[in-house]
Amino acid sequence: MRRCASALVAALALAVPGATAGTGPAPPPAGTVGALAAAPPPSSLASERIYFVMTDRYANGDPSNDTGGYGPLRSQNGFDPASPAYWHGGDFEGLTGGCTDPVHGLERIRNLGFTAIWVTPPVVNQVSQGDSAGYHGYWGLDFTRVDPHLGTNADFAAFVDCAHRLGLKVIMDVVVNHTGDVIQLAGGTGYSDLPYRDCRGKVFDPARYAGTGRFPCLNAASMPRRPFVLPGLANAKQPAWLNDPLNYHDRGDVDFGSCSEQCFEQGDVYGLDDLFTEKPVVERGQAAIYAGWIRTYKLDGFRVDTARHLDARFFRQWVPQVTAAARAAGVPDFQIFGEVFDANALDLVPFVRSRGLPTVLDFPFQDAVAGYAAGGSSALAVRNRLDDDDYFRLPDGRDPAPPTFLGNHDLGRAALQISRHGAGLSGEALLRRVLLGYDLLYLLRGAPVVYYGDEVGMIGTGGDQQARQDMFPTQVAEWRSQPRVGGSPIGERSPLEITDEPIEARLRELAALRDAYPELATGWTVVRRAAGKVLVVSRIDPGRRRELVVAFNAGDAAAEVTIPTAASGPWQPVFGATATVAASGSRRLAVSIPATAAAVYVSTTPIAAIRAPAPAVSVGPDDLSSYVRLSARVATGAPVSVAFAVQRPGGRWQRVAIDDSPPYRAFLEAGRLAGGRTLRVVAIARALDGSTAVSKVVTAGADRK
Repeated sequence: MRRCASALVAALALAVPGATAGTGPAPPPAGTVGALAAAPPPSSLASERIYFVMTDRYANGDPSNDTGGYGPLRSQNGFDPASPAYWHGGDFEGLTGGCTDPVHGLERIRNLGFTAIWVTPPVVNQVSQGDSAGYHGYWGLDFTRVDPHLGTNADFAAFVDCAHRLGLKVIMDVVVNHTGDVIQLAGGTGYSDLPYRDCRGKVFDPARYAGTGRFPCLNAASMPRRPFVLPGLANAKQPAWLNDPLNYHDRGDVDFGSCSEQCFEQGDVYGLDDLFTEKPVVERGQAAIYAGWIRTYKLDGFRVDTARHLDARFFRQWVPQVTAAARAAGVPDFQIFGEVFDANALDLVPFVRSRGLPTVLDFPFQDAVAGYAAGGSSALAVRNRLDDDDYFRLPDGRDPAPPTFLGNHDLGRAALQISRHGAGLSGEALLRRVLLGYDLLYLLRGAPVVYYGDEVGMIGTGGDQQARQDMFPTQVAEWRSQPRVGGSPIGERSPLEITDEPIEARLRELAALRDAYPELATGWTVVRRAAGKVLVVSRIDPGRRRELVVAFNAGDAAAEVTIPTAASGPWQPVFGATATVAASGSRRLAVSIPATAAAVYVSTTPIAAIRAPAPAVSVGPDDLSSYVRLSARVATGAPVSVAFAVQRPGGRWQRVAIDDSPPYRAFLEAGRLAGGRTLRVVAIARALDGSTAVSKVVTAGADRK
C-alpha cells in the first residue's frame, strides 16, 4: 500500500484537486449531529485477556489416546514425544484437568487472570507430512470431529462446558484456506500462473464470480495443473465435498520469495491443498462447517489461520454467515480475528477496511513493542503504531481493538523475541525487559494474548517446532536443558507445577489492574510523550471522566518527565510507583519512572467538563497510503472525540469514523472522489459533557463549487 510520497500526492491530486471551506453548503441538521457523533459501545474483544494453547503440548489427561488409534508405528500414528516434530500426547481431558484443579485444571488459567482461551484447531488432521506430524492442527482432513489424538467430541464439549462455568470464553483456531496435502498435481509442485479455463476451454477470472453464487463448469484437464488423488485417499476428507479435486486451486506451491498477489491467494502454502474459495460450494461449505461447531459447542470466537491467502471477497461472504449462526446459537457477540503475518500496519488495513475481517492479529504492534521493551528501538515506534490505528477506523465508530501479543507459535516465544531485539539479552536483564514487555501488552490498547509456556519463562531457540514446548514433563532432551527467564532449566519437572515464576505474578497483577480500571482495556488513548526511551500515554474513561497516566521507561536509568494532563490530580500511584503527586493548577504531571519499568497513576479528581469547541477540518492526500485523509484540529487540551461525516450532494450525511485521540483523522478510499465525484465533509467534536460542535463544511472533489 505504501508508495513514493511525491507520486502519491500527484495521483491523489487528480481525485482531490483541493478543498474549500465556505458558508454555502449546509452542515448536518441538529437532529443528525448527535447521532453522527454518538459514542459507540466499546469493543468487547478489548476487555478480553486471551491464553493461547497448543493442545497437544499442554497436558496429557488420557495416555490411551496418544497414538490416536492409528497403529503402533510412528509412521502410522505420528506419535513421538521425544521429537519436536510429532504428537506428544496432550489432549482436551488434560487441558480441562478436572476443571477446578488450580494446578492442572482450567482453574489455573483463570487464576492467571485470563478471560478467554484460544486453542489450536481440534479437527482430525493428516497424521504426517514429510518429516513432521499434524499435532498443531493446521493440516485438517475431517473438519466435523475432534482428532482422536486429542480425545473425543465429548471431551471437547466437556472442555468448553468447564471453561464457560469458570467464566472463560473459548476461541477456536480455524482453517478455511486449505486442507491437509492429499491432492497431487501433474507436472510437479511448482506454481503455475496459467489462466483458468472452464470445461469448454474458455478463459475466465475466478474473482468475477466470487460471492455471486455462480461459477463456470470445470474439468481436471482444464486446471492450471491437472489434479489427481493417490489410491485409497479418494474419500480421505470430510465433509464429502472436500474430496473433489476441482474444489481446489490446483496451481502448485506458493513461492514466498517471488509471489504475486494471485499466487498468495491461489497457491498451496507449503504443499497444503488450497481451497477454491471463489466457488459457491466451497464458500458455503466452509460456512456450514464452522456454523456446525458453533451450534454444537456454543463457541465464543474464531481465530482464522492464513487469512492472508484467502481470495479478496471470501470474508465478506463467510463472516456474516458465521456471525448469524452464532446469534442463532445464543452467542450474540461472537469474535473473529484473522492471521495476516505482516509487520507493516498499512498492509493489514485492507483486510479490515475492504476484505471483511472484523480485526486481525496485531503483528506490527508485536514488532514495535518487542523492540522498544528490549531497548533496541525508541518510543516513537510504538507511537507510530498507535497512530496507525486511524487507518482501521470504520463508520461503526468503534476504537480498533486488535488482539496484541509478544510471541507466538510461529514467530517464537516472547522472551526470545525481546532477547533478539536486545542483541542477546539474558539473565536478570532479560527478565526486567520481558516484564516491561508485558506491562506494555496489558497497559496499552488491544486484547492481550499470552502464548502458553511464556508465563513460566520458556524462551526456546526459534519459531515453529522450537517454540512448542511441553507443559508436562518433556521427553525432548534439548528442552530439558534450555534456559528459562526467571528460573532454572525445567529438567524433568512439569511447568504446570511452577508457582513462583515472576512472569506469572506480573500477569496476575496486570490482570487485576485492568479489572480495577477498565479504561486500561477500553479507554481512549492519548499519547503524552514519545521520545527516546520514554513513552507516556493517558488512558481516559469518558463516562467517569477519569484519567490514568501510564508511563514506560525502556532506558537503563530512571527518567524524570513532566507531561500535560486533562485532570488536575491529585495523582494516586496504582502500579510501579509509591508516591502520591499533588494536584496541579496547570494540569501538568511530573513523574519519575524507574529504569526498564512502568508506572501508573490515577487522578482522584474527575476531568473538568467543558463545552465542545468547533473543530477545523481539512481534506488532502495521505503521505503514506493511497487513501484520502480527513484531518481535524481542535483548539483545546481537553479530551474530545471527533466524528467525520460525508455527504454527496442531495444525499444524507454518513459517518466515516470517530477518532478519540490526536491527531484526529479519518481515511477514505480515493475511489469515492474519482470520476468527478464530490463530497461534503464535516468534523464534529464531542466533549465529555456530551456537548457537540460542528466544523464548517468542506467540499472536496473535482467538481467542487
